Amino acid sequence: MPQPGQSMDSEKLVLIVDDVRLNREILGQMIRGMGLEVAFACTGEEAIEKFIELQPSLILMDINMPGMDGIEATRRIKALAEDRFIPVIFVTGAEGQDVIRNAIGVGGDDYIQRPFPFELLEGKIIALRRIAELYRQVNQLYYLRAREEEVAEQLLSGAVESSNVALDQVRIHKQPAETFSGDVLLTAFRPNGELNVLLGDFTGHGLTSTVGALPLSETFRAMTTKGYDAEDILAQINRKLQRLLPTGMFLACGMVTLAHDGSAKIWNGGLPDILVISQGRLLKRVLSNHPPLGIVANLHELHFEHTQLEPEDRILLLSDGVLEAEDAEGEQFGEERLLAAVAALGQSSDSCLVDLVLKGLYDFVGSHTQKDDISMIDVPGRVTAQGFSAEVASESGVEPDDAALDTWNWSLELQGKSLARINPVAQALSRLQETEGGGDHWHSVFSILTELYVNALDHGVLKLESSMKSSPEGFASYFSEREKRMECLNTGSVSLFMQHTRLSSGGRLMVRVEDSGDGFDYDHWLSKRSKGDNMFSGRGIALVTDLCEKVHYENGGSAVEIVYNYTVKK
Repeated sequence: MPQPGQSMDSEKLVLIVDDVRLNREILGQMIRGMGLEVAFACTGEEAIEKFIELQPSLILMDINMPGMDGIEATRRIKALAEDRFIPVIFVTGAEGQDVIRNAIGVGGDDYIQRPFPFELLEGKIIALRRIAELYRQVNQLYYLRAREEEVAEQLLSGAVESSNVALDQVRIHKQPAETFSGDVLLTAFRPNGELNVLLGDFTGHGLTSTVGALPLSETFRAMTTKGYDAEDILAQINRKLQRLLPTGMFLACGMVTLAHDGSAKIWNGGLPDILVISQGRLLKRVLSNHPPLGIVANLHELHFEHTQLEPEDRILLLSDGVLEAEDAEGEQFGEERLLAAVAALGQSSDSCLVDLVLKGLYDFVGSHTQKDDISMIDVPGRVTAQGFSAEVASESGVEPDDAALDTWNWSLELQGKSLARINPVAQALSRLQETEGGGDHWHSVFSILTELYVNALDHGVLKLESSMKSSPEGFASYFSEREKRMECLNTGSVSLFMQHTRLSSGGRLMVRVEDSGDGFDYDHWLSKRSKGDNMFSGRGIALVTDLCEKVHYENGGSAVEIVYNYTVKK
C-alpha cells in the first residue's frame, strides 16, 4: 500500500475485499509481486466506498462477509461503473452452482474457489487486465468517433438546412435515428415568391446516408433561386444522384411548389402518401407514381398533382420512419393512427399539425428506441415570403436612350416537342442575372417572363381556356388537360426575344414573346378591365400590365412586347 502522502495510480490499483485479515495479506503480497498496487476493504459497504474513492482497475471480491455480501456489493459497483469495464474476480471459499450463477449474474467476470494455485489467479488477473485495456481503447475510439460525428453533423446541417426559409410558417420536424439523419428537409423561394419544399429520404441512415445531402441541397437551392420549375430541379437532382450514389442507394423524395394564391403542385417519388388536409379532414392523397431519385439515368413524364388550397388547408409530407415507428411489442404506428392524430386538427384550429402527429406517435411508442429517422413537413395553405422583396413595378422617368451604355440581345425559339422539354424562363433570367448582376427587380422580371411565356404556351399553342380554373375541380382538370396536350404536342412554336440596355441609372428590358396560336382580343379584355368587370381570366395579363412601363399586343394578340425599366442603387 502507498505510504502516507503518496497517491495511488488507479490504473494499477487492485481492490481486495475480504473480511479475513490473513486472506487480504496473502492476496496483497501476491498482487504487489505482480508490480501492482493494492487497497483493502473488509465488508461490502466498505468496498463500495473504496471503489467510489479510489477508482481501482480490478477487484478481488469475497462472497460471504458480515453485512453486505460480495454479490450485492458487486451488483452495486457494476451499476456505479456504468460503461467502464471494471473486472471483478470472486475469490472465495463458497461453493455450489447457485453461488457461481449468482456471482456471474450480477456482473462478476470470473470465479476462483479456495484453495487455488497462485499462478491460476495471476493468469486470470493478467487476462482480465488485458481485456480491460482493450475495452478502454475501444471506448476511447467510440467517444472520439461520436465527437467527430457530432461536429460533422453540425457542419453538414449548417451547410444543408441552415438556409431554409419561412420556418416561422412551415413546420419542420427531424428526429435522426443516429447522429446523422438520412432525411433532408429543404425550403426555398423562387424569384416570384413561390415556395419550393422538398423532403428527401436517403436509403438507410447514419453517416453513409448523407453522401448525397450536399449535392441535393445545392442543386435545389441554386435552381430554385434561378427560377427553374420543379420538373427541371427534380430531373437535375436525379442526374446528379444517379452519377454519385453507390449501387443500392437512392433518394425517396416529395416536392411541393406553393404559389401566393394557394395553388400548389405536388410530386411524390417513393415517399408515403403526401396528404392534403383541411381542418383535420383528408382532402387528397398524392401517391408515389415515380421511382425514387438516383435509380434511372433520366426521368420521363413527371406527373404532378395540382390542387387549390384554402388558407386553413395543409400539406403534410412525412418519411416512412413515421408510419414504421414501433412500440415495445414491435407493432407499427401505421396510417390509421396517423389519420386519427390528423383528425384532432379539426377540433382545435390553433394546434400544430406536426405536434398533433408527434403526440400520437410518442403516446404509442413510449420510450422505445426507433430504428429509422422520423421527419415531417407541414406546409400551410398560404405562405408569406417575409424578408422577400415584393415585385417592383417598372421605374418611370428613366434616362433617355442617349444615356445608354451598351445593348445586348438574347433569343430562343421552341418548336413542337421542345416546348414540353424546355422552359426558357429560367434560362432567360439566368442570363440577365449573370450579365447584369443581382437585384430585387429581377423578381418582377421573372413574374413578367413567366406570365408571358405561360400565356403563349397554354392559350396560344395548347388552346386552353383560363375559365377552366374557376373552381377547385376545374383547377385540377386544367392541369390534367395541359399535361395530356403537352404529351402529344408536335406542332406550334413560342419565341422569346430580350433586348437589354444598360443605362447610367439602371437598365431597360424589352421582351417580345410570339406564339403560333390564334391570339386573342386584347383591346376587348382591356375594355372590360377598365369597366371594373370581375374577370377570372387574364389575371396574368393584368399583373404584367401593372408591372411594365409598356405592354403592346400585335398580330391579333399572338405577339406581345413589353418594356420594363429599373434603377440600381449605387
